[in-house]
Amino acid sequence: MNTAVHERTPSPPLPLKVKLGLAVFGILFALVVSVIALQFISLSPKGTEFASLADLRKAMTDEDAPAEKNPESENSKASLRALVRSNSDDKIIYTLKPNLDITFMRANVKTNSCGMRSPERPIAKPKDTYRIALIGDSFAFGWGVEQNESFAHVLEDTLNRLAPKGRKVEVLNFGVPGYSTFQEVALFEEIGLDFDPDAVLVYFVQNDFGLPFFIRDINGNGGILSSLKFVELGKKLLNPDEMNHKIWQMGLDPNRALSRLATVASERGIKPFIAINPSRSLKKDQSRLYVLKERKITIIPLQDPLKEYQTRHEITNEQLVLSFDPHPSPLRHKILGSILSPYFMQDIQ
Repeated sequence: MNTAVHERTPSPPLPLKVKLGLAVFGILFALVVSVIALQFISLSPKGTEFASLADLRKAMTDEDAPAEKNPESENSKASLRALVRSNSDDKIIYTLKPNLDITFMRANVKTNSCGMRSPERPIAKPKDTYRIALIGDSFAFGWGVEQNESFAHVLEDTLNRLAPKGRKVEVLNFGVPGYSTFQEVALFEEIGLDFDPDAVLVYFVQNDFGLPFFIRDINGNGGILSSLKFVELGKKLLNPDEMNHKIWQMGLDPNRALSRLATVASERGIKPFIAINPSRSLKKDQSRLYVLKERKITIIPLQDPLKEYQTRHEITNEQLVLSFDPHPSPLRHKILGSILSPYFMQDIQ
């Protein structure tokens, strides 16, 4: 009997390129699996989507839930829920509470009797007054900055300093954290028009292309957690058109909202403006807003003037965001206010 042991010839080592390729494939595969899993997790009632608007409103405005402190700072005393109340309009869903005076995200937040982060304003427009209705989300609201540091205040202050004697400018800040364009326009129609504005300014932020993303962390520390981002990524991997089609079906596409705004503004003799938040995806974002090609809404460019200001004054990107949050810093608000002001000067002369 032949009892010799046959030794297996060792396999030659894999080339480095092959090893790297296998490693990258493994990582990508894991990411795909994770994203798909996150998609189904996030579609539960506790995530971005709820079984009904009633459930959404309850989660966002539940007065019975205990108040939390924001762990980011002992000075951030109020949760996001403390700022909002339910609204019966399904296109508005929630608004800021009126007559607030609280500390939120390290800043004092005061609202007037109409629920705006603005000084008290009479509904009837005073004589020789030019009014700008500002609509938007947390960027317009002035997340994490004092009211007099927000670009809404800077814009108003700048225009009043430059206005002819006897003329007054008021910027009515209808910005609400977490809003999407359809909510902004609906709120403007519900209460903004009552103030007889001469102009309406939309501050458009890129997440407005998605569903409202305000929800997941409403019962946590008050922060806005965009669970929509990984839902959107998962849906793109599975079906690139699914989310866009769903948003369109629900009437939440920003193009439809902006088209509605342009129509309402034209009927009332109000000049509509839009400023798109500067970002790397600006050109793509602007191309997706096909309603702007109709030239019924004046576009105020921000990105190039902001970059030019940065270069001239040697300002770093870090100086343009809050130290504790990615929202705009007081410096960025100041720059935005100065960029916006020339577009309204002709009308207030």
